[in-house]
Amino acid sequence: MKVYAVSLGCPKNRTDTEKLLARLLEAGVEPVLVPEEADLLVVNTCAFIRPAVRESIDTILELAEAKRPGQRLAVVGCLPARFREEALAHLPEVDLFMGIEAYRAAGDLLFRERGLLLRPEGPETARRILTENPFYAYLKVTEGCRHGCSFCTIPRIRGPLRSRPLKEILREAEGLLAQGVREIILVGQDVSAYGLDQGRAALPELLQALLRILSPGARLRLLYLHPEGVSPELMELLATEEALAPYLDLPVQHAHPEILRRMRRPYRAEDLLRLLEELRRRRPGIGLRTSVIVGFPGEGEEEFAALLSFLSQARFDHLGAFVYWPEEGTPAARLRPRPSQRIARRRRHRVLALQREISRENLRARVGTEDLVLVTGYDSRGRPVGHAGFQAPEVDGHTVIVRGIPVEPGDLVRVRFVRSFTYDLWAEALERLA
Repeated sequence: MKVYAVSLGCPKNRTDTEKLLARLLEAGVEPVLVPEEADLLVVNTCAFIRPAVRESIDTILELAEAKRPGQRLAVVGCLPARFREEALAHLPEVDLFMGIEAYRAAGDLLFRERGLLLRPEGPETARRILTENPFYAYLKVTEGCRHGCSFCTIPRIRGPLRSRPLKEILREAEGLLAQGVREIILVGQDVSAYGLDQGRAALPELLQALLRILSPGARLRLLYLHPEGVSPELMELLATEEALAPYLDLPVQHAHPEILRRMRRPYRAEDLLRLLEELRRRRPGIGLRTSVIVGFPGEGEEEFAALLSFLSQARFDHLGAFVYWPEEGTPAARLRPRPSQRIARRRRHRVLALQREISRENLRARVGTEDLVLVTGYDSRGRPVGHAGFQAPEVDGHTVIVRGIPVEPGDLVRVRFVRSFTYDLWAEALERLA
């Protein structure tokens, strides 16, 4: 038997897909790269916002249309978890729906004929079949979320915060390192909340345990931290541990006090600016990423101007800007007044234009400095390419090695930056780390 899997949405979904493939392989099912060769088709869906729902449905229908007799189509993840019986009723082409963490009940994909299994139950697994680059991998440390942001569907889809046991995370990390992974990227809806459902913040303890088992020449990276969760202990680790990449992703969403209140984000712009200043003082050269939402209910010209002013002062290295979508079932969907989509899209363009200038200036200041680059492949001209400590793979710019010692994919290399562009850098390779 053969399986073809598609993973949509965030890296957390990808980790679930990779565990599902590993579980199916244990059951004798062979993964394949094209749907025509498969007996089982699996789509791990995203349903965070309306465009993600649309992409999920389009992918499902595309596979369903080409499905041959004897093939089974399973849809797992956020779409069934969010829409439940509605999905079952409106997508008759699908043979089986399962909620998040479908790998816990992988056998049902093989033997259950039809229906909805909302909460798959079964054991955790540390095994993964990596589906993207072999040199970095995401490692999910929490599931669900403890925050009540007014615009967000995640608590409804994935439930309350649940931190994974430390030993379980270490076992999975050891498996990734044994496969040759050189960068482990910790993800969760809010990684800084790790342990809070057990009564105490335990992210520093988790990081120290992971740092002890890292292979020489490997590193850790953190994605998705609520700004309020950046503790003095975490900042100390960032300042002292070279194997912890100089990078944080802190989604701030907005900066105007009234919009933050409506979003249920409990901080002020001035608090954020102080935090960024302290992070840069503790770890010079740190890369800071954020995301913002424009067009939120109540955002007029004054509120948007406050956001632009904040971003000009904050000078994030990387930024994602999103137009607000009134998601069904969220408190924000009832808020008014709401800017038009045309105005919101125009504001997004203005944010991104500002960020382009900031990014260009920030990278120009890095020319002549040194950092560690994980080489992950080659560019179209055959030059080694990868990402530095202040660049996360897939979402940020990259570094092209244009001269220096010979290097190849999988190497962690100390480089000196020699030229900058809007989002990318050129570098000289100085030495390979063991």
